[in-house]
Amino acid sequence: MMDRYDYLILMELQDNGRISTAELGRKIGLSTTATKERIKKMEQEGIIKGYAAIIDGDKVGMDITAFISVPVGNMNIHETAKFLSEMPEVLECHKVTGDTCYLIKVKARNTKRLEQLIDRINSIARNTYTYLTLSTTKETIKINLEEKDFKK
Repeated sequence: MMDRYDYLILMELQDNGRISTAELGRKIGLSTTATKERIKKMEQEGIIKGYAAIIDGDKVGMDITAFISVPVGNMNIHETAKFLSEMPEVLECHKVTGDTCYLIKVKARNTKRLEQLIDRINSIARNTYTYLTLSTTKETIKINLEEKDFKK
């Protein structure tokens, strides 16, 4: 079970993935070595999956965000998941309940590129539904951790 120090490390890294191990250790009250070991353990256990820059799609010309519900078509469910996951435009791919099998979040440069993407998906799964995002109120990759869920 993770403890309070793990919680503090995770919270800080979610806010600032570029913080040095020494600075992080100082902030939470651990040595650099102990902090580094805890981070390494959480990486090995898959708790920390990686570190990445968060890019504003609008500022790099990726103006279209859409959600597409994808039923299973000519491929089985696992092949469909693989097909969707390998598409570079797909940011998220979720297996869901309801009338569809997958809900994907995509980014495209423009509506023409979005249409091409939808056509590729329709080649393996008909009857997709696409929902264009008009604006985004909240978008985060941060997980809401609560200190009370970590042992003291």
